Amino acid sequence: MTARVPLVACIAVLAFFAGITGVHLAYTLAYVLLLLLVVAFLWSRSLAKRIRVTRESPKGTYMVGEAFEERFTARNTSGLRLPYCEVYDRSKMPGYTPGRVFSLSGSGSVTWVARGEFTHRGMHHFGPLEARLGDPFGLFPRRIRVAPESEVLVFPAIHPLSGIAPQWTGTGAADVRRGRPVDVPPDVSSIREYAPTDGFSRIHWRSSARTGRLMSRAFDTGQSADLMVVLDMQRGVHAGSGVESTVEYAVSLAASVCHAAIRRGQAVGLVTNDRAGTAFGAGRGDVQRLRILHYLALAQDDGRRALAETVRRHGEGWRGRGGMIVITPNRDAQWVEALVDNATRGQRQLCIFLEPTTFGAPGPALRIPAAWRLALDWWVVRRGDVIGAGERSSAAG
Repeated sequence: MTARVPLVACIAVLAFFAGITGVHLAYTLAYVLLLLLVVAFLWSRSLAKRIRVTRESPKGTYMVGEAFEERFTARNTSGLRLPYCEVYDRSKMPGYTPGRVFSLSGSGSVTWVARGEFTHRGMHHFGPLEARLGDPFGLFPRRIRVAPESEVLVFPAIHPLSGIAPQWTGTGAADVRRGRPVDVPPDVSSIREYAPTDGFSRIHWRSSARTGRLMSRAFDTGQSADLMVVLDMQRGVHAGSGVESTVEYAVSLAASVCHAAIRRGQAVGLVTNDRAGTAFGAGRGDVQRLRILHYLALAQDDGRRALAETVRRHGEGWRGRGGMIVITPNRDAQWVEALVDNATRGQRQLCIFLEPTTFGAPGPALRIPAAWRLALDWWVVRRGDVIGAGERSSAAG
């Protein structure tokens, strides 16, 4: 619009001057400039109707840290030259700018590829895709939408935590390092191949002799077979911002624990104290795993129920079914006491505690009393910790 104002003003002045003086040159210049204005308008309008942009975007589900790419193709289906075109994306993914500026001859085309990485969980939107273009004189720039919006769901990052599980401390338990499942004298449910972490008491010698390789007995431990993960999503207890926040660490750890346990064949349930009071009953297999990951991809810390109340409410019904893992940055002692009260004799529940002071929360760091260390297993996670297979930044008990 601003580029047309001087031209329109010039045409008006020339027309006025020609009208009062009758100078032929003034008429000629006014007509030429008016014709230029009309040609520019028709050129820009024709290009806006004939530009085509196709976009091949990611589809389905992804995970935080995964790379992706998009392929764009712009075509000028008119016979007129496109002097300039800026394609830009209205996606709000940090650090991702797939747009491009180019010019095209009549019936010309251009293709380019944009690459990025998913850095946040949640529903990510690609687009809508828009283009700015215009005539050779820049008098009638246009903005048009050339591709619709699409979306993908990004799951939280999953860390290799296959060794993280509550422990049995009752009689007959074999000594293994913290975080590894222990042997409980139970019923044999099946025979599988020997793993380096298996004790010699697990070896089934008759099957080993028949197959020619070491085979182990798989025990049905009853109470230790199932797992409940309690994720604290109460509003106001989390600290930090963005990916470096306790809520993102907690969601990622919950996803990792559930993923690993389901892969081991355990029945896993997830309980939260978010606004909806979301709870998934114990289940096995990929269906359960995807249900949990889908929820965690969109989970928000918007709950009002206290963690202690959640532990009491669900822990009572879970007693005797299996172990519990609580993931929280909450320094309130009440939820710890509730977890101890709901424990089964011989079962050591696991607390994954996100130290909030390392994420910027005010106040002192949590001090774990000796009584808590005797009753529960603790894994303290701090901001910046590298979470790997069986690694613990700080353990107590």
